[in-house]
Amino acid sequence: MSSSREIKQLQKAKSKAQASKNLKEEANICNQLGELLSKTGDYEAAIREHQQELTLSEVLNDVIGRAVANRRIGECYAEMGNIEAALKHQRCHLVLARSVRDHAEEQRALATIGRTFLFRYESDQSKNSLKQAEDSFRKSLAIVDERLGGTVPQREISEMKARLFLNLGLVFDHLGESKHCSEFIRRSVFIAE
Repeated sequence: MSSSREIKQLQKAKSKAQASKNLKEEANICNQLGELLSKTGDYEAAIREHQQELTLSEVLNDVIGRAVANRRIGECYAEMGNIEAALKHQRCHLVLARSVRDHAEEQRALATIGRTFLFRYESDQSKNSLKQAEDSFRKSLAIVDERLGGTVPQREISEMKARLFLNLGLVFDHLGESKHCSEFIRRSVFIAE
């Protein structure tokens, strides 16, 4: 199905949820719409959907809904190159995840913050950006290793680790530390196989 057709179907479903005053369903559809719009590169429209999702989640008192909406808004801002706005929303995601002790969301928040610092490095070329990315990825990895066993499927844990090792490999590649870079990428590939 084409993206434009999917968007129209989601907009129709959103209108239905609004008409029936089903706020939870409306928030869920806003999330899906925002994600789809983001994939098509329409980040501003995606942000509007995720902001609506955020507002609905606040009304519903849904902390994780608020956290996810902030993450998505931050990801859109990062794609648009607005790193400070991205980090503001991603840090809010982190605070909200920690407030309800959702370790999987905390891990995602830290990984997303790390990726945003990698984006920032592309424009500022500063070692500080790389060090902040490394710090976020290592904290995220520690959560995967220490807190997610038994609460998240093993396959998902493996995917998280593979992505984090790959991201750490990229950090060390940019730092010119080829030994560390090779080690992390090797570990990522080993898990992915």
